[in-house]
Amino acid sequence: MQENSSINEDHLLLKHFYDEDLYNDSDEYGLDIITLRYTLLTIQSDKELLMQYIRTIPIDLKKKKLWKSDYTKVELREDFNKLKFECDNLKIETSLLKTNYLELIDHCKFLIDQTTEIIIERDNYYSEWEHARNILTPRPDWDKCSYLITQWKILSIGKTSEQLVDVLINEIIHEDTKENNNEDFSIMINNKNDLNSKNTFFEQLCIDISFEDKFIKNRHMRRRITGLLIKEIWSNKLFDENKFEKKINIKLIDYVFNYLIKRFHSKEIAIEIGYNIKDACNRYQNNYEINLFWQILTGQIEENVYHYEMKEFARILQYLIKLCSHSSSQSLLWTIRWSDLVTALHELYPYWTNKRISYLIMAAERDLQQSSKERNDLEFLLLFTEDDEGHIGEFLMNIRQQLQLDKTEYIEKIKDLLIGYPLVSINQFKQVVQLVDPNISKNELQRYVNWVFELEKMSLTLNKEEISSKTNENNQLIKPIQKRNFEEIILRLERCSCFMH
Repeated sequence: MQENSSINEDHLLLKHFYDEDLYNDSDEYGLDIITLRYTLLTIQSDKELLMQYIRTIPIDLKKKKLWKSDYTKVELREDFNKLKFECDNLKIETSLLKTNYLELIDHCKFLIDQTTEIIIERDNYYSEWEHARNILTPRPDWDKCSYLITQWKILSIGKTSEQLVDVLINEIIHEDTKENNNEDFSIMINNKNDLNSKNTFFEQLCIDISFEDKFIKNRHMRRRITGLLIKEIWSNKLFDENKFEKKINIKLIDYVFNYLIKRFHSKEIAIEIGYNIKDACNRYQNNYEINLFWQILTGQIEENVYHYEMKEFARILQYLIKLCSHSSSQSLLWTIRWSDLVTALHELYPYWTNKRISYLIMAAERDLQQSSKERNDLEFLLLFTEDDEGHIGEFLMNIRQQLQLDKTEYIEKIKDLLIGYPLVSINQFKQVVQLVDPNISKNELQRYVNWVFELEKMSLTLNKEEISSKTNENNQLIKPIQKRNFEEIILRLERCSCFMH
């Protein structure tokens, strides 16, 4: 019965496929009923085939689901053996590390026990030492006396503590009356080993041979005496330079020794004071004024550094005096307003920022021990005074620092333009300075060149050796100074009085 129905359905289907009229028949909704029925029959038959295929698969494979991806990844036997070998080695190394770790733990515990025992033993020794120190009389360390008494080791041989005390008291009492043979310099007058023979001042200290085999007494000049002597030298030098109608420039190196001879009326005393100045300047290097004087005297710093600083201090003072309403010469305590001081600093240094000016005002307040807000008058002359030791106040020290800051900025601008040249010629140096400072005069520019390239020293050398300017030897001597190392130029500039004009 079923076979007959299927045959009839196939027959009808073929009839529809080959009969265009039947094939185009459709229901009221426009659907081809026969084609739709055939499609449903085809889906049903595919479903039955799939079910039959699933029934043929074994039950074990269905549970394990090996039929999905049974051989998706396969490893070679050789690779497997290598991995197994590496795994075995790692296991062996792990076991060794565990063994070493356990041994280290044992050693650590042993060291901890030993340290604990040592600490306990140390505490016991310390307790015994404290007990012994409290019950026993300490013996003084007599060897310390050898620092004060040179012959102490000889005097203390075979003496008891009481006798050593008597010796010490006797030495202290007679210390002032005994002659001290160590009050002389170890440098003899005619010995030039420790002196710079190129420096005129030191050459003058060694010119007199009549004092041969004599030593120079060390006076151990104090800082205040040294400062006063240096100030006296500066003031007399300025006076001697300005006493003629035509001002002459005398170098400090050439002036000091002649002034000492004139001051003490003796060349021998002048030599002695010269060596004492050298000793005092070396001992008081932390003092700005003394150290500056010594560096100028030895040619390390240009002399104009000192003069420029003093001129700036004088310029500020003169400007404040002009602002003072009480301009009578009989008045010793001229006063101005605090606002006038701020205005004056801004006018004198227009490129200084408000922050830099405020530092100066605070320094002035500390010098005068008063606030700019409390009082409206300012005794500005007190800002330019010195104490007994020759130290200036914080206001002038801040002025000095601000000037040094300007100098550093000025040199940095020159440095930025010269940094690409390992050797700098005189012409290159002049061009760079004129670019940085267009208002600089020819004399000032030449002063820079003379100091940086040491032209004056070279000219003195040529004069001493009496070399003609037309000879080849002279050209060979002058040629090295035509160009100079970049680092040397910057170093010489830092020791020169250079500023924006």
